Amino acid sequence: MVFGNGIMNTKDDATRSRNRIKELFGATLSPEEFSKLEFGLAYNQSYGFFNDLYESAKQKLGAENVIISFWRWLGGQEAMPDELQKEVKTMAAQFDFATRVAPEDLNNHVLLYRTGMLEGKRVLVFAHSQGNFFVNAAYEKLFTGDQALATSQSFGIIAIATPASYTVGDGPYTTLVEDLVIQAISLVTPPGVLPPRSPNITNIGSGAVSSDWKGHNFIDEYMAEGSNSIVQIMNDAVLIFSSLQQPAQLAQEGAITAMLTWGAEPDVDLHTFEPNGSHVYYAQLHGVSGYLDVDDVTGYGPEHYYVSCTSLEPGVYHIGVNYFNGSSPETAQMQIRAGLSVRTFTRNLLTAVGTEGDNNPVLVADITVTGDQQTGFSFDIQEVVTSPPSSRPPISFGQF
Repeated sequence: MVFGNGIMNTKDDATRSRNRIKELFGATLSPEEFSKLEFGLAYNQSYGFFNDLYESAKQKLGAENVIISFWRWLGGQEAMPDELQKEVKTMAAQFDFATRVAPEDLNNHVLLYRTGMLEGKRVLVFAHSQGNFFVNAAYEKLFTGDQALATSQSFGIIAIATPASYTVGDGPYTTLVEDLVIQAISLVTPPGVLPPRSPNITNIGSGAVSSDWKGHNFIDEYMAEGSNSIVQIMNDAVLIFSSLQQPAQLAQEGAITAMLTWGAEPDVDLHTFEPNGSHVYYAQLHGVSGYLDVDDVTGYGPEHYYVSCTSLEPGVYHIGVNYFNGSSPETAQMQIRAGLSVRTFTRNLLTAVGTEGDNNPVLVADITVTGDQQTGFSFDIQEVVTSPPSSRPPISFGQF
């Protein structure tokens, strides 16, 4: 289960929403069924039209906090000042409503979903508000093109308060009649662009108590106790999740995992230097504690390294990449999980270096492991900031 957040959400806000989903599934499923679930977060920053329009409204109207009136104006609940009406029309005409997704966040989401499915997991995304643009775009990247997975039946979407005109994969959606944010998006959608999906439910008269006057907040409105929307969302979620197919497990889970993907160039390699000195890469798949269990040999990735809980050792795991073969600059994306920590990294690789980069890869992250098997382990993932390969001194991690 993954939560994809909406506009103007901090990471703490998104985490609380994910925890609300976890709480509801804990109350819905048996303890045995619930114990098999994992709950993740596909976080995205707030981008685009409404942030820009809000900032413009504050400047033009000379108010430090116009947020309440702002959404009432856009939702048609109060008369909009003439100055803001002009600004809405001008910005809507200029804004490209197809570019509401930031590539960096989107790549992180795709890597999260791809990793889960390669590890044999079904993925169900609860996409709220802006999160729907991201999950629609992620679906397209996952299941179309040269790097497409063949497991779209393992990926489901629950669309909530969606500003998009469709839900890819034809999944269910829940949008409230009283949602002022979706009303506002419909209002400013320019000619030639499809508006959001029509509202299909109301909480009015349900007896639920909401503290969100906008009718848009995930926890306070859509997941409010006793609301019609929470019943519809959870019914849809249980039904869709039970219908998803279990994908083939191509990669193993572990106490540490590193997943590498890249673009259109033929070959980028994942390298790990273990605390014991072992160098794990395409020429040596097994280390003392870890294993490169997915080694791409046909291009585009992914590659995957893992360390099982039973073979984990204290010390520092150095994770890097080598641009082995290609004719143009390439971008490597890596997701590293260690214990409960998850971080994603990007490296721009200018030129392929072949075997010269095997013993001197571009370092991406250090994973410091402390503790032992008896008392338990702790993990710290830190990015390694490196100079260009040509100016770096040789790396020495002991006997390879």
